Amino acid sequence: MTGIWLQAWQQLTGINFIFYYGTTFFQRSGIKDPFIISVATNVVNVGMTVPGIYLVDKAGRRSLLLIGAAGMLICEYIVAIVGVTVSTENLAAQKVLIAFVCVYIAFFAATWGPIVWIVTGEIFPLNVRAKSMSMSTASNWLWNFGIGYATPYLVNAGPGNADLGVKVFFIWGSTCVGCLIFTYFCIPETKGLSLEAIDVLYQNTTPRNSVAYRRRLIGEDDGLGHAGVLVEKALGREKLAEHHEKV
Repeated sequence: MTGIWLQAWQQLTGINFIFYYGTTFFQRSGIKDPFIISVATNVVNVGMTVPGIYLVDKAGRRSLLLIGAAGMLICEYIVAIVGVTVSTENLAAQKVLIAFVCVYIAFFAATWGPIVWIVTGEIFPLNVRAKSMSMSTASNWLWNFGIGYATPYLVNAGPGNADLGVKVFFIWGSTCVGCLIFTYFCIPETKGLSLEAIDVLYQNTTPRNSVAYRRRLIGEDDGLGHAGVLVEKALGREKLAEHHEKV
């Protein structure tokens, strides 16, 4: 369930609202050359993936997901507040809106974009890995479809539509609060751990305490120098041998 919901929360950040309907959104916000701005958001998305690749093994998965969710929710609330309090003809407000949309995308690209896939690729035991990854990926595309289908009805004016416009960012900001809470309670820190060590971590601690337990597994606290000793103690030499034979 962790992988399924993690993929769902990735889509609920609202990122594909920008990539699917960004040009229309920027046009309705009074911005000139909305297509150019949409191209710029895609450039930010690609460019900010690079620091994400570097940081994932430096700062860790859990930490980056927490930082990313916090950064996105702040940016989305700012976009929503600016959009509903300032006229669309205000040039300064347009610049603020564009800037914080780009910062929001940067947070996503460096954190929730790639790291969700890394985490779902690490946390499942080998005997259910293929099925679990399939279900997680299906969850991603199911929510992608649902959000893509519903968004026009949320933002457009006219009969049968909610006519939220820029106020839809209040929804995305609120779902990012959900991302933050879910990560805090459900996602452990798996940086630097082998698949066997991740199994041990799940068996012996909680996501909230996983950072300290991970240090024990990799020997940072007790000088073991590697995860193998603690993994063998936790799984037992016989179970570990059976595990290697199955692999």
